[in-house]
Amino acid sequence: MARNSGLSIAKEKELATFIATFYDNPYGFVMAVFPWGVPTLPDGSPNPLADKKGPEDWQRDLLIELGEHIQNNNIRREFGMDTKVWRSAVGSGHGVGKSALVAWVIYFLMSTRVDTRGAVTASTQFQLEDKTWPELAKWHNLAINNHWFRWTATTFSFAAYPEDKQKNYRTTAATVSETNTEAFAGLHNEGKTVFVVFDEASGVLSKVWQVADGALTDGEAFFFAFGNMTRPDGEFVDCFEKHADLYVTKNVDSRSVRLTNKNALQDIITKYGIESDEVRVRILGKPPITSFDAFIPMEAVNLAKARQDWGDNGAALIMGVDGSRSPVGDKFRISYRQGRDARSLPSLEFRGMNSIEAFRVVSREADRTRPDAIIVEGTGPTTGLIDLLKHRKYPVIEVWPGAPSSIPAKYYNNRAEWYDTLRTWLWDEGVLPEHCDNLAKELTSIRYGYNKQTQKMIMESKQDMADRGLPSPDEADSLMLTFAARVARRDINKLHAANTRGRLAKVEEDPLGE
Repeated sequence: MARNSGLSIAKEKELATFIATFYDNPYGFVMAVFPWGVPTLPDGSPNPLADKKGPEDWQRDLLIELGEHIQNNNIRREFGMDTKVWRSAVGSGHGVGKSALVAWVIYFLMSTRVDTRGAVTASTQFQLEDKTWPELAKWHNLAINNHWFRWTATTFSFAAYPEDKQKNYRTTAATVSETNTEAFAGLHNEGKTVFVVFDEASGVLSKVWQVADGALTDGEAFFFAFGNMTRPDGEFVDCFEKHADLYVTKNVDSRSVRLTNKNALQDIITKYGIESDEVRVRILGKPPITSFDAFIPMEAVNLAKARQDWGDNGAALIMGVDGSRSPVGDKFRISYRQGRDARSLPSLEFRGMNSIEAFRVVSREADRTRPDAIIVEGTGPTTGLIDLLKHRKYPVIEVWPGAPSSIPAKYYNNRAEWYDTLRTWLWDEGVLPEHCDNLAKELTSIRYGYNKQTQKMIMESKQDMADRGLPSPDEADSLMLTFAARVARRDINKLHAANTRGRLAKVEEDPLGE
């Protein structure tokens, strides 16, 4: 019946009957099929589970909740009702045993449900190939029914089926991207079991979550998300917040499991502080205040919000104008900064305007506030606005964020340089409005990286943010534009003007300067 089983047909049937008793009892299954607490394996080799009595508490609790879900679905079937989809999300610190639980879930579903189909993915190929998938191989080798299945580098399938039929009873491991979702293509399993597992779910793109949802619309469906919560936003965090009513969620503290070194964990807490992002992500299993690869930390924004504003009337008042496309027309955002002060004049947004309408608004604001410079990006919906401002002699400066930086050895383009200047300003002296939730979220959501060829710093593009399901950071960009050009201070300009007037007056009195 199965490859290399070494069992008679009678014994094989007995084993199958035994496994079937755990159809709605995943915790009982895990305790029964793996050799907990036994000194040696049947072949006489040392047992890696010899000193272990069973799952960690959090693993046991999730398995029990999964069993209760299956039991409730059994009742729903009896009454002719649609079954519910299982959705769970586990945010954890390091070393809590999440990869083991992934392996158990796969093994449980494949063992108790004929023709089960599943897909397992992770945010990186390294995570999938070096951690998640090898963990399944480890537990597969320990199981009492390991001869039922064949494990390869990318598949886990029922061994007794011929090759052409194994696709109907298989779990596939594959990294996926927004444009490569083949792992979920055709995963629908009419009337039977289908499941999807995301490991390191914080890094899985929003589009991939949407495609996975589409695979869970028929049969008995299960979805599991695991990982360190390395981002303050995104689909994984939404499982715990926006969509909490759809998910069974757990935040697993690394200190709560038997596997971890508690002294080492305490050292990290002592070094960084219990509420630091390092501890929140690596130990507490909670999302950071700001993304680990976000360019601007929330701490810098909070400092700028808390600073007193002493003002600097001698500094140049700069207006930054950012434009972007929207479904209802072009939208524009205006931000002001005068030296260290970006609080006194509020940021403004206006939507659905053409260049002429935008000019009317921007010129009205400029007449009201009298900026020393109006800095506008020279591409996209603002090009017509720039021409109109120049024609009317407003102090407009046209800039190009995507152009090469003035510091080419460090920055990939101007945008990276200007955002770096903005970040330094926030740390050192910047003053933001005390209530600027949208601006704070935009500033701390923008990621950065390094160009693969040149290793120069580059900021995440608006399109990349859109791919993550985030809105265009228009308010952050308009503030960033106020750092795009050097504008002379007002007090210096006044002094220069006064000196010029003095020289002209002297020339009129004595043309020869005598």
